[in-house]
Amino acid sequence: MSILNLAISLGILFGVAKGIQLFRRRCRHRFGYSFFTARGFWQAAISINFLWWGYYFWVAAPLRHAPPSGGLILVAIGIAAAAWLIYENVRDTDLLHGVGGSSLQLVLFFPVALYGIPLLAIAMLFLLFAMYKGAPAWFVDP
Repeated sequence: MSILNLAISLGILFGVAKGIQLFRRRCRHRFGYSFFTARGFWQAAISINFLWWGYYFWVAAPLRHAPPSGGLILVAIGIAAAAWLIYENVRDTDLLHGVGGSSLQLVLFFPVALYGIPLLAIAMLFLLFAMYKGAPAWFVDP
């Protein structure tokens, strides 16, 4: 039974990956537009992070005795960024492909955008301090 579950899970994963590839290829040939680019990733990452952290600050505001307006402002900025992403994708394709591609961008880039970018920043800070080189020390025998 475990092998059957594994086979079904791998089949579903392979089917979804193949569907995404076919969608990407169709949009590339029909419209000359690719959804999965670095620019698309950064637009999705900005909207995802604003939405996520805005929701977090909105929910945590009563616990911290703070006004929830800060979180709501972040959520509004995140919605505006997501709307701009959808607008650009619909403008360069058609309505069905633009909305579908935008939703794929937001879903597929979610884990990397939410967890990858802060981890990358931490790694960069670690590398900055690990590779810091102080002034040379001159050893002299007395």
